[in-house]
Amino acid sequence: MTPDQRIHSSLERICEAAGVSIGHCTEVQLSAMREEMRKIMSESYIKGSNDNYDAMRGKVRK
Repeated sequence: MTPDQRIHSSLERICEAAGVSIGHCTEVQLSAMREEMRKIMSESYIKGSNDNYDAMRGKVRK
């Protein structure tokens, strides 16, 4: 699954949980949601990478 496919799948899940059909979102809304999802995924990846690095060095980051 490509990153764009993962983003779309995640947005569909979020919309479904909120009771909103992704089909009712405008392209502008979808574009904004995709950008936010990319930021979330990037922040999560960086945090996981930093946590792993700290764990390997025996550090605990708060």
